[in-house]
Amino acid sequence: MKSRLSVPVFLGALIAMQFATAAYAIPLAKETQVLERVEVNGTNREMGMGVSEFPPDAEKPRHLATGPEVCYVMRGEIILQVDGQPVKVIRAGGSFQIPANAVHVTKAGRAGATVIATWVSTPGKPFNVSAPR
Repeated sequence: MKSRLSVPVFLGALIAMQFATAAYAIPLAKETQVLERVEVNGTNREMGMGVSEFPPDAEKPRHLATGPEVCYVMRGEIILQVDGQPVKVIRAGGSFQIPANAVHVTKAGRAGATVIATWVSTPGKPFNVSAPR
C-alpha cells in the first residue's frame, strides 16, 4: 500500500516543481532580426546590422561574439555583464561596444528593450557562440 501512495505523491511533487521552476525561468531575447549584411572589401569579413527585441527581463544567455559589436539602445535599458568588467546599465539613447571574443550576458530591464546592433563577422561561420559558466 505504501508504494502505491508514494508514486502519486512523487508525481504531484514533480509537477509542482516544474511549475515553480517555470515561474522563475528567465525569458530569452528574441532572435536578432538582420536588416543588412555587406561585404568588407579586401577582407573575408562582412558587417551586419540588426534589431534585437528584448521582452521585459529577457536576456541573451552567456555567449561570445566572434567579431566586435557596437549597439545603440533605442528603447528601455540593457544590463551588460562582460566577464572581468563591472556591470553596466545602458538606457535609451546610449550605446555600448563589445570586443570580439568577450564573454558576456545582455539583459533587458523591467520594461524590455530594443537595440540596434552592428557587428563584423566571417560569412559562413557562427557569430554568437555559447559560453559555459
